[in-house]
Amino acid sequence: MTPHDEWDYDGVNEMILVDKKIDGKDRKLLVHFDRNGFAYTLDRVTGELMVAQKYDPAVNWATHVDMETGIPQVVAKYSTGQNGEDVDTKGICPAALGTKDQQPATYSPRTGLFYVPTNHVCMNYEPFEVSYTAGQPYVGATLSMFPAPGSHGGMGNFIAWDAEKGEIVWSLPEPFSVWSGALATGGGVVFYGTLEGYLKAVDEKTGKELYRFKTPSGIIGNVNTYMHNGKQYIAVLSGVGGWAGIGMAAGLEGDTDGLGAVGAYRKLSDYTQLGGVLTVFALPN
Repeated sequence: MTPHDEWDYDGVNEMILVDKKIDGKDRKLLVHFDRNGFAYTLDRVTGELMVAQKYDPAVNWATHVDMETGIPQVVAKYSTGQNGEDVDTKGICPAALGTKDQQPATYSPRTGLFYVPTNHVCMNYEPFEVSYTAGQPYVGATLSMFPAPGSHGGMGNFIAWDAEKGEIVWSLPEPFSVWSGALATGGGVVFYGTLEGYLKAVDEKTGKELYRFKTPSGIIGNVNTYMHNGKQYIAVLSGVGGWAGIGMAAGLEGDTDGLGAVGAYRKLSDYTQLGGVLTVFALPN
Protein backbone atom coordinates (compact mmCIF):
# COMPACT_ATOMS: atom_id res chain seq x y z
CA MET A 1 0.00 0.00 0.00
CA THR A 2 3.00 2.28 0.54
CA PRO A 3 5.62 1.65 -2.17
CA HIS A 4 9.20 2.55 -1.16
CA ASP A 5 7.94 3.02 2.39
CA GLU A 6 9.83 5.90 4.04
CA TRP A 7 7.81 6.14 7.27
CA ASP A 8 7.55 2.54 8.60
CA TYR A 9 3.93 2.16 7.45
CA ASP A 10 4.14 -1.65 7.17
CA GLY A 11 0.77 -2.85 5.87
CA VAL A 12 0.25 -5.50 8.55
CA ASN A 13 -3.41 -4.76 9.27
CA GLU A 14 -6.22 -7.26 8.79
CA MET A 15 -8.23 -7.69 5.60
CA ILE A 16 -12.00 -7.77 6.30
CA LEU A 17 -14.17 -9.66 3.81
CA VAL A 18 -17.80 -8.59 3.41
CA ASP A 19 -20.54 -9.13 0.84
CA LYS A 20 -22.60 -6.01 0.05
CA LYS A 21 -25.07 -4.83 -2.54
CA ILE A 22 -23.73 -1.71 -4.26
CA ASP A 23 -25.75 0.07 -6.98
CA GLY A 24 -28.07 -2.92 -7.05
CA LYS A 25 -25.25 -5.38 -7.68
CA ASP A 26 -23.91 -7.96 -5.24
CA ARG A 27 -20.20 -7.34 -4.64
CA LYS A 28 -17.64 -9.38 -2.74
CA LEU A 29 -15.50 -6.77 -1.01
CA LEU A 30 -12.20 -6.60 0.83
CA VAL A 31 -11.81 -3.67 3.24
CA HIS A 32 -8.41 -2.74 4.66
CA PHE A 33 -7.47 0.02 7.09
CA ASP A 34 -3.80 0.54 6.40
CA ARG A 35 -1.21 1.96 8.76
CA ASN A 36 -0.55 4.66 6.18
CA GLY A 37 -3.87 6.32 7.08
CA PHE A 38 -5.86 5.29 4.00
CA ALA A 39 -8.84 2.91 4.08
CA TYR A 40 -9.18 0.76 0.97
CA THR A 41 -12.26 -0.95 -0.42
CA LEU A 42 -11.62 -3.45 -3.21
CA ASP A 43 -13.68 -5.92 -5.19
CA ARG A 44 -11.96 -9.08 -4.04
CA VAL A 45 -13.02 -10.98 -7.16
CA THR A 46 -11.77 -8.54 -9.79
CA GLY A 47 -9.21 -6.61 -7.75
CA GLU A 48 -10.87 -3.30 -8.65
CA LEU A 49 -9.97 -0.48 -6.26
CA MET A 50 -13.29 1.15 -5.39
CA VAL A 51 -12.41 3.44 -2.48
CA ALA A 52 -9.16 4.79 -1.04
CA GLN A 53 -9.72 7.60 1.44
CA LYS A 54 -8.10 8.94 4.62
CA TYR A 55 -9.78 7.60 7.75
CA ASP A 56 -8.10 10.20 9.96
CA PRO A 57 -8.35 13.82 8.76
CA ALA A 58 -4.87 14.52 10.17
CA VAL A 59 -3.14 12.33 7.54
CA ASN A 60 -0.86 14.59 5.48
CA TRP A 61 2.07 12.59 4.08
CA ALA A 62 0.10 12.00 0.86
CA THR A 63 -2.69 14.00 -0.76
CA HIS A 64 -4.64 11.04 -2.19
CA VAL A 65 -4.34 7.61 -3.77
CA ASP A 66 -4.26 7.36 -7.56
CA MET A 67 -7.30 5.18 -8.30
CA GLU A 68 -5.74 3.76 -11.47
CA THR A 69 -2.39 2.72 -9.99
CA GLY A 70 -3.21 2.51 -6.26
CA ILE A 71 -0.10 4.60 -5.52
CA PRO A 72 -0.34 7.32 -2.84
CA GLN A 73 0.67 10.77 -4.05
CA VAL A 74 3.42 11.83 -1.65
CA VAL A 75 3.77 15.39 -0.33
CA ALA A 76 7.45 16.29 -0.82
CA LYS A 77 7.87 18.19 2.49
CA TYR A 78 6.91 15.03 4.41
CA SER A 79 9.11 12.66 2.37
CA THR A 80 11.95 11.40 4.55
CA GLY A 81 13.63 10.04 1.42
CA GLN A 82 13.51 13.30 -0.52
CA ASN A 83 14.64 15.37 2.47
CA GLY A 84 17.64 13.10 2.95
CA GLU A 85 19.71 11.50 5.69
CA ASP A 86 20.18 13.33 9.01
CA VAL A 87 17.37 15.76 8.18
CA ASP A 88 14.61 16.00 10.79
CA THR A 89 11.38 15.95 8.77
CA LYS A 90 8.74 17.52 10.97
CA GLY A 91 4.98 17.14 11.35
CA ILE A 92 4.40 13.87 9.48
CA CYS A 93 0.95 12.39 10.07
CA PRO A 94 0.44 9.62 10.93
CA ALA A 95 3.41 8.62 13.07
CA ALA A 96 5.27 5.38 12.40
CA LEU A 97 2.77 3.44 14.50
CA GLY A 98 0.21 4.25 11.79
CA THR A 99 -3.36 5.48 11.90
CA LYS A 100 -4.06 1.90 12.96
CA ASP A 101 -1.63 -0.83 13.92
CA GLN A 102 -2.45 -4.42 14.85
CA GLN A 103 -5.67 -3.57 16.73
CA PRO A 104 -8.47 -5.08 14.57
CA ALA A 105 -11.56 -3.27 13.35
CA THR A 106 -15.01 -4.86 13.29
CA TYR A 107 -18.00 -4.86 10.93
CA SER A 108 -21.73 -4.83 11.58
CA PRO A 109 -24.04 -6.20 8.87
CA ARG A 110 -26.85 -4.41 10.75
CA THR A 111 -25.52 -0.95 9.88
CA GLY A 112 -23.12 -1.79 7.06
CA LEU A 113 -20.48 0.18 8.96
CA PHE A 114 -16.97 -0.64 10.14
CA TYR A 115 -15.89 0.33 13.64
CA VAL A 116 -12.23 1.23 13.82
CA PRO A 117 -9.83 1.91 16.70
CA THR A 118 -7.34 4.55 15.54
CA ASN A 119 -4.22 6.50 16.44
CA HIS A 120 -4.35 10.30 16.07
CA VAL A 121 -0.60 10.79 16.29
CA CYS A 122 2.04 12.61 14.23
CA MET A 123 5.84 12.54 14.30
CA ASN A 124 9.17 14.16 13.53
CA TYR A 125 11.44 11.68 11.76
CA GLU A 126 15.21 11.82 11.26
CA PRO A 127 16.74 8.92 9.28
CA PHE A 128 20.40 7.96 9.57
CA GLU A 129 22.65 5.25 8.21
CA VAL A 130 23.01 2.21 10.45
CA SER A 131 25.17 -0.90 10.19
CA TYR A 132 23.64 -4.28 10.91
CA THR A 133 25.00 -6.10 13.95
CA ALA A 134 23.57 -9.52 14.74
CA GLY A 135 21.43 -9.51 17.86
CA GLN A 136 21.26 -5.72 18.10
CA PRO A 137 18.42 -3.31 17.21
CA TYR A 138 18.49 -2.37 13.52
CA VAL A 139 16.63 0.93 13.36
CA GLY A 140 17.95 3.78 11.22
CA ALA A 141 15.81 6.63 12.52
CA THR A 142 15.20 8.87 15.51
CA LEU A 143 11.53 9.68 16.10
CA SER A 144 9.46 11.89 18.34
CA MET A 145 5.67 11.54 18.45
CA PHE A 146 2.88 13.90 19.52
CA PRO A 147 -0.91 14.37 19.20
CA ALA A 148 -2.14 15.60 15.82
CA PRO A 149 -1.95 19.42 15.91
CA GLY A 150 -5.05 21.57 15.69
CA SER A 151 -7.36 18.79 16.85
CA HIS A 152 -8.96 17.64 20.10
CA GLY A 153 -5.63 17.28 21.89
CA GLY A 154 -5.85 13.54 22.32
CA MET A 155 -4.02 10.74 20.53
CA GLY A 156 -6.90 8.53 19.47
CA ASN A 157 -10.33 8.28 17.90
CA PHE A 158 -12.84 5.45 17.73
CA ILE A 159 -14.71 5.82 14.45
CA ALA A 160 -17.58 4.39 12.45
CA TRP A 161 -16.60 4.14 8.77
CA ASP A 162 -18.68 3.87 5.60
CA ALA A 163 -16.52 1.76 3.28
CA GLU A 164 -18.71 2.45 0.24
CA LYS A 165 -18.46 6.24 0.48
CA GLY A 166 -15.08 6.42 2.18
CA GLU A 167 -16.44 8.62 4.96
CA ILE A 168 -16.34 8.83 8.75
CA VAL A 169 -19.93 8.56 10.03
CA TRP A 170 -19.10 9.43 13.63
CA SER A 171 -15.92 9.77 15.68
CA LEU A 172 -15.25 9.55 19.41
CA PRO A 173 -12.09 11.37 20.58
CA GLU A 174 -9.88 9.63 23.13
CA PRO A 175 -6.95 11.02 25.15
CA PHE A 176 -4.74 8.10 24.09
CA SER A 177 -4.62 5.82 21.07
CA VAL A 178 -7.39 3.23 20.91
CA TRP A 179 -5.19 0.14 20.97
CA SER A 180 -7.79 -2.55 21.61
CA GLY A 181 -9.73 -4.60 19.12
CA ALA A 182 -13.37 -3.67 18.55
CA LEU A 183 -16.47 -5.87 18.76
CA ALA A 184 -19.80 -5.25 17.02
CA THR A 185 -22.79 -7.22 18.32
CA GLY A 186 -26.19 -8.24 17.01
CA GLY A 187 -27.78 -6.17 19.76
CA GLY A 188 -26.65 -2.87 18.26
CA VAL A 189 -23.86 -2.31 20.78
CA VAL A 190 -20.20 -1.86 19.85
CA PHE A 191 -17.43 -2.48 22.40
CA TYR A 192 -13.85 -1.23 22.58
CA GLY A 193 -11.16 -0.69 25.22
CA THR A 194 -8.93 2.26 26.03
CA LEU A 195 -5.32 2.57 27.13
CA GLU A 196 -6.48 4.03 30.46
CA GLY A 197 -8.29 0.70 31.01
CA TYR A 198 -11.92 1.49 30.25
CA LEU A 199 -14.12 -1.03 28.50
CA LYS A 200 -16.71 1.09 26.66
CA ALA A 201 -20.03 0.17 25.05
CA VAL A 202 -21.47 2.57 22.46
CA ASP A 203 -24.52 2.73 20.23
CA GLU A 204 -23.70 1.40 16.74
CA LYS A 205 -25.68 4.13 14.95
CA THR A 206 -24.74 7.25 16.90
CA GLY A 207 -21.63 6.42 18.91
CA LYS A 208 -23.41 7.47 22.11
CA GLU A 209 -21.70 5.96 25.13
CA LEU A 210 -23.96 3.46 26.88
CA TYR A 211 -21.65 1.99 29.52
CA ARG A 212 -18.07 2.05 30.74
CA PHE A 213 -16.10 -0.01 33.25
CA LYS A 214 -12.58 0.65 34.53
CA THR A 215 -10.46 -2.49 34.36
CA PRO A 216 -7.21 -2.79 36.37
CA SER A 217 -4.85 -1.98 33.48
CA GLY A 218 -4.78 -0.51 29.98
CA ILE A 219 -6.56 -2.52 27.31
CA ILE A 220 -4.68 -3.60 24.18
CA GLY A 221 -6.46 -6.95 23.89
CA ASN A 222 -9.48 -7.75 21.77
CA VAL A 223 -12.98 -7.56 23.22
CA ASN A 224 -14.80 -10.85 22.66
CA THR A 225 -18.14 -12.48 23.35
CA TYR A 226 -19.22 -16.07 23.92
CA MET A 227 -22.14 -18.19 25.11
CA HIS A 228 -22.03 -20.56 28.09
CA ASN A 229 -24.99 -22.52 29.42
CA GLY A 230 -27.37 -20.34 27.47
CA LYS A 231 -25.98 -17.07 28.81
CA GLN A 232 -23.95 -14.48 26.87
CA TYR A 233 -20.72 -13.00 28.19
CA ILE A 234 -18.40 -10.16 27.17
CA ALA A 235 -14.74 -10.55 28.10
CA VAL A 236 -11.58 -8.52 27.70
CA LEU A 237 -7.98 -8.99 28.79
CA SER A 238 -6.41 -5.83 30.19
CA GLY A 239 -2.67 -5.36 30.56
CA VAL A 240 -1.03 -2.28 29.08
CA GLY A 241 1.71 -2.83 26.52
CA GLY A 242 2.29 -2.73 22.80
CA TRP A 243 3.96 0.15 21.04
CA ALA A 244 1.95 2.81 22.85
CA GLY A 245 2.54 1.19 26.24
CA ILE A 246 6.16 0.18 25.75
CA GLY A 247 7.45 2.84 28.13
CA MET A 248 5.49 1.45 31.05
CA ALA A 249 5.85 -2.19 30.05
CA ALA A 250 9.62 -2.09 29.43
CA GLY A 251 10.59 0.62 31.91
CA LEU A 252 11.87 2.99 29.22
CA GLU A 253 12.22 6.70 29.97
CA GLY A 254 13.88 8.54 27.05
CA ASP A 255 11.62 10.66 24.87
CA THR A 256 12.86 8.95 21.69
CA ASP A 257 12.87 5.43 23.18
CA GLY A 258 10.44 2.96 21.64
CA LEU A 259 10.83 4.86 18.34
CA GLY A 260 9.42 7.97 20.00
CA ALA A 261 6.42 6.38 21.65
CA VAL A 262 7.80 6.70 25.19
CA GLY A 263 7.79 10.49 25.11
CA ALA A 264 4.37 10.70 23.46
CA TYR A 265 2.64 8.40 25.95
CA ARG A 266 4.55 9.43 29.07
CA LYS A 267 1.37 10.61 30.87
CA LEU A 268 -0.28 7.20 30.45
CA SER A 269 1.23 6.10 33.77
CA ASP A 270 -0.94 8.73 35.48
CA TYR A 271 -4.08 6.88 34.34
CA THR A 272 -3.33 3.17 34.59
CA GLN A 273 -0.87 0.58 35.83
CA LEU A 274 0.79 -2.63 34.70
CA GLY A 275 -0.93 -5.98 35.10
CA GLY A 276 -2.83 -8.67 33.30
CA VAL A 277 -6.45 -9.36 34.25
CA LEU A 278 -9.32 -11.05 32.41
CA THR A 279 -12.57 -9.18 33.11
CA VAL A 280 -15.81 -10.95 32.22
CA PHE A 281 -19.33 -9.46 32.12
CA ALA A 282 -22.56 -11.45 32.07
CA LEU A 283 -25.30 -9.92 29.92
CA PRO A 284 -28.88 -9.93 31.18
CA ASN A 285 -31.19 -12.45 29.54
